[in-house]
Amino acid sequence: MKKIHIISITALAAAAAAIPFVIKRRRQKKNNVSPEDIRISVTPVTDFKDKDHLIFCDETNLSRRMINLDNTINMRDIGGYTGLEGRKTKWGRVIRSEELCHLSDSDFDALAKMDIKHVYDFRDADKAKQTNERIPEGADYTNLPVLEGLDIDIKDVDFSHDPKAIDIFFRKVYTLQVTNKAPQYAVVLKTLTDEKETPILYHCTNGKDRTGFMTALILLICGVPEETIISDYTLTNLTFDEAYDKLGDIASENLNKNASFNIPKIKLHDFFGVDPNWIKLQLDYIRDNYQNVDNYLIKNTDLTKADLDAIRETMLEPVQ
Repeated sequence: MKKIHIISITALAAAAAAIPFVIKRRRQKKNNVSPEDIRISVTPVTDFKDKDHLIFCDETNLSRRMINLDNTINMRDIGGYTGLEGRKTKWGRVIRSEELCHLSDSDFDALAKMDIKHVYDFRDADKAKQTNERIPEGADYTNLPVLEGLDIDIKDVDFSHDPKAIDIFFRKVYTLQVTNKAPQYAVVLKTLTDEKETPILYHCTNGKDRTGFMTALILLICGVPEETIISDYTLTNLTFDEAYDKLGDIASENLNKNASFNIPKIKLHDFFGVDPNWIKLQLDYIRDNYQNVDNYLIKNTDLTKADLDAIRETMLEPVQ
């Protein structure tokens, strides 16, 4: 009988938390898969830098969008996207990021200059307690564990025999977010009803999945087209090479400690990128079941039409 390898989500989270420690040793590689990995793997790996997984648009504007600090790789501004009435989302109102545990002193000073009013942490409560976030002076901190209590775990992933296992896992996570966790995300949206409470910053561990859905909700409210939202989401894949190169080693080592089986790095490959089909699943759910994001949020949260209009005023440039 074939043996299924079962692992813990804690080990992968620990590896993901190491992202900022490796940033200063960035490597530009076209292919991080070693010949040994290819030989032992029966799982095809995704090219997260191809045209289907890294999608640019006319408003990508990387030079302004990417916030490049010493110890961050996935911190971005969501300004500059065209929404309702041709109005663009304001720069400097909302920052999406990976966790803030390993900021350098200069990073900390840079965030202080942004005048961040609120920091929202989407990681599980235990993970948040284990790490020391460097919160900008004067900013309020709120932990919103948006995946807590979800009946899904990485231990359900069959790394050995199912080439689609990681994709299936993330599809379940994204489905559970959009169907069950709107009230938690609404806490952040409520803050955006008052422009005086901005700028805000929100993050998870890597700044890709939980943070990605939060960003999609804000941009949908602003009337940004779905194709632009998908493009913004895929910009996380700009960081894939560094994340997999370093964190794949750490994750594989952690998972194989005291284990009677071996999970090679290549088996974890697709955990470190994002697939547009995952965010499309959420966008399709909202459109197919509620027609638009306003109906979705009013039905599933305590947000009102007036709140959503206020968010638009906070986030969109005035009519020209």
